[in-house]
Formats: sequence, structure tokens, C-alpha cells
Amino acid sequence: MRVAWVAGANTLEEYGQVIQPLAVGLLDELVEITALCPQGQDTQELPSPPVEILSYVRRRWWRFGRSIIEELAEQLGRRKVQLLHALDAEAWPLAEELARRTGLKCIVSSYHLSDGRRLGHLREGAVAVVAASEPIRRQLLGHRVTPQDRIALVRPGVHLVGRATCFLNPGYRVSIVAGGPLDNFSLFDTVLRSFDDLIRRKRDCVFFVVGNGRVEGQLRLAAEKLGLRHELTFVDRQPLRLLPEMFKAADIYVAPVPNRGIDMPSLLAMAAGIPVLATGDGAADFFIDGKTMLRFKQGNSADLADKLASLMDDHAMAARLAESALEHLRIQHSPAGVVAALTSIYRKAAM
Repeated sequence: MRVAWVAGANTLEEYGQVIQPLAVGLLDELVEITALCPQGQDTQELPSPPVEILSYVRRRWWRFGRSIIEELAEQLGRRKVQLLHALDAEAWPLAEELARRTGLKCIVSSYHLSDGRRLGHLREGAVAVVAASEPIRRQLLGHRVTPQDRIALVRPGVHLVGRATCFLNPGYRVSIVAGGPLDNFSLFDTVLRSFDDLIRRKRDCVFFVVGNGRVEGQLRLAAEKLGLRHELTFVDRQPLRLLPEMFKAADIYVAPVPNRGIDMPSLLAMAAGIPVLATGDGAADFFIDGKTMLRFKQGNSADLADKLASLMDDHAMAARLAESALEHLRIQHSPAGVVAALTSIYRKAAM
């Protein structure tokens, strides 16, 4: 069968690391993919060929011109596409317009707790909504986006390392990475103060803050005042495809910003075999305190420093936590399992 994937402006940037293994796996299930992507979007996450990429001129959803819709609809008809899949809620308006124009059925993936409000009540053409976590599934049900039997839980699949990779090089300084949007001073100031606490405890560490945002300048100044100039490096926000390589060189990942969407950097850190510390669950049901990660109290730098120190003091415990997270991901986030589940949804929807 042939399915058209519809991507929004940020879809591949935010979810490319789970879309890419899905694209590869679906080929083995004889599902051919045509991907509709905005002009100028980086599409290297998609294996093309065999995935065929069609570009469209991006507009605000209420301004998709008749010519754009008609041209895409004609292209889909020429390729005998049988089903539309909006890869996230951002892509839904275009997918919905194409479904109206072509008469094709459509499914949409949901990665964020705000999607219930964003999607609204879906029409009959939307035959399934694919929720990326149990909290997201519940909020879709709560907003009555579509009948319960049309909401499927399919967690994102990620490639995993074979074993824990933290603290493998005893001759190197411990490397701690904290990431997220630098838009809330208090959340990252907590991280900086925990780093300062570790230095005062004579821990041999290097630190990295990965991200950009409106309080970045304030945070850099705060780091200077704490005397972290030699131990801390600020790194610009990185494309998700580069994070697995970054995590190979890290020992611990800290996610201080609560995330109402699927926390992809934390998921990739777990998949890379390093322990994760975070403040809350948000949309992520792969956050299980003490099993897949450690939770620290938001705004409490001493609590964060204590938990970081506990991992540095007990490498065996840190490895067990990372291995436990990997085992959880093998069961719940296997790319093969996701491919099988989505193939089943596709074939049922296209009937």
C-alpha cells in the first residue's frame, strides 16, 4: 500500500529520530511512503530514496491556497496514495484539507498534551489518532477528539545501545549535560547552583548546558558569578540527530524543564545508555522514578546535587539505572513493535 505522510514546519526537526526508523521499517512491510514536506525543510532524516519527497509552499493553515491543495491532491492521485498520515498535530490542517479534496481517509499522530485542544473534534475522515504516550491518550479522550476506539496508543520507537555507557572511562572527568529551552531563568539557575555545589564538594566534573532562549545571557552571567567559567560550556541547541553522538561522550543527562510534549532529548539519552534526571513526567510515560530515571525537586539545587553525587559515587547503581531504562525502552519503544502496530493501523484504516 502507499501512504502519504504530511509533515508540518517543525515535524522532522522535533521527531525525526523516531520517524526515520519508522520509515525504514515500513518498507519491509511493503508500505510505500510519499512524504509531503514544507519547502526548505531539512529532510535528511527521511531515507530518500526509497521515500519519495514532495515539497509544498508553507502557509498558515487558513491560507492554504486552492492551487497548493489541488496540486498536491493531483500528485497524490497520480501516485495512487491510499491513506494520509499527519505526522503530528501541526501537520493536521494541511492533511485535513487534502482529505477533503481527495476523499482519502486520514490518521494523525499526537505527541503533546495540548493536542486535544488543538485538534478539536475530528470529522469522519479522521479514522485514527495515534497517541505517543498514555497521558496523551487520556487527554485526547478527555477532549473527545474522536471516539475511544479510534485512539491508538503507539509509543515512539528509538534505536538503543546494547548496554549502559556511563562512567566507562575512569581516566576522564565526569561529563554532565543539561538541556532544554533557556527561557526560564529559575529552572536553569537551579542546575547551575547544583553544578557549583558539586565543585565545592571537590567533584571532578565538566558541565554542558545545551540550548538557546531568552534568558541565555542571564544564565551565562550567573555562571560567571558562580565561578564556573572553566568547568561549564554553553552549547547551542543541537539537531536531535546529533544528540546520540553527544550522549556517547556524556555520563549523565539532566532535563530541568517540564515538558508537555514527548521529551525527545531525555528519551534519546536513555536510549544512549546514560542516566537521566528530570523534574516531572509531563507527557512522558517513560519517566518512572527509580526505574528509568531519577526525579529531583524543581527549584531545589541541593536535591539535584545530591542525586548527581549519588550516581558519581556509585557507578554500579548508575549503570543499573541506565540498564533498567534500556530494558524498559526495549519493551515499550521498540522500532519493530512500532512498525508492526502502525502497519496494522494503516491496513485497517485503508479498508
